[in-house]
Amino acid sequence: MAAHNINFETMFETTPTPLMVLDTKLCFVAANDCYLKVTDRQRDDLIGRYVFDAFPESGDRKAVIKDGFDRALAGEANKIEKLIFAIARPDGSFHDVYWTCQQEPVRDPDGRIIGVMQHPLDVSSEVATERMRDTISQEFDHRVRNILTKVSAIARRTARSTDTMQQFIAEFDPRISAMARAHQLLVHGGWERLGLAELVASELQPYASRSEGQIWIEGPNVALSSRVAQAVGMALHELATNAVKYGALQQTIGQLNVEWQVEAGALQIEWRETGLLDVGEPQTHGFGSTIIDRILPVETGGTVTRRFLPTGMVCRMVIPEPDVG
Repeated sequence: MAAHNINFETMFETTPTPLMVLDTKLCFVAANDCYLKVTDRQRDDLIGRYVFDAFPESGDRKAVIKDGFDRALAGEANKIEKLIFAIARPDGSFHDVYWTCQQEPVRDPDGRIIGVMQHPLDVSSEVATERMRDTISQEFDHRVRNILTKVSAIARRTARSTDTMQQFIAEFDPRISAMARAHQLLVHGGWERLGLAELVASELQPYASRSEGQIWIEGPNVALSSRVAQAVGMALHELATNAVKYGALQQTIGQLNVEWQVEAGALQIEWRETGLLDVGEPQTHGFGSTIIDRILPVETGGTVTRRFLPTGMVCRMVIPEPDVG
């Protein structure tokens, strides 16, 4: 097709990417349909207007944009990367978008610069993705540090209450496994919330086959935050370990009931072991008792009480203001 048959005005208007042209005084000369659409403006509202009257900017943003126009009018093509622009809505309010803008000098047939053409590209989604990635990276770093701190604390405290490496490994490994189970459930749930029923079942699952018919779990659908879920998971692990070693799950006659309810703005969890004979309070308390009696209240802002009845131990955990689903 011969060049003189091409309608460049139609091509400009229908190009599926935003384009606008300013004269040497930075007043609008042209704006194509795509530009009008992305800026939510009418052509009559723009043609002839000074660009910063049509799209008010101030401070550093105006300086950066004007510099781009001035450089193009001086003959230098240039690009402004990921700059935020305030775009007016028809109701007079504004919304911010991120644009990467290419400025090109416009020349007449004799090569003289008579204006500047700008091609803005909306990169708001890209900027949002980058911000999300940075946020996730920072959150991941925080959580990894938090996990490592907890693992280190568990290792130190476990070492204090054990006499041999074999004993240390026997107690340390299951505690880390309990943490891992809670983390796995949190990851599958998007990390934000974890159902209490799922958490209880996960911590008791290792003993389900050997304690068939001895365990009863019941309670409403309650979602725990990641911090509370991890603390409750560790406490449940210690309670289950004690039940297997000394309590209801150590004997076939024993029964374990784990029930919870939400009452007066608090989650109340009851771990009740029954069916035993002449149960007494332990004479010594190890790190497992510290997790249940001291660490859980600190991490959740709640309270823990344990009673050692003749027929079994009862542990009651009260956690304020849970999210109920």
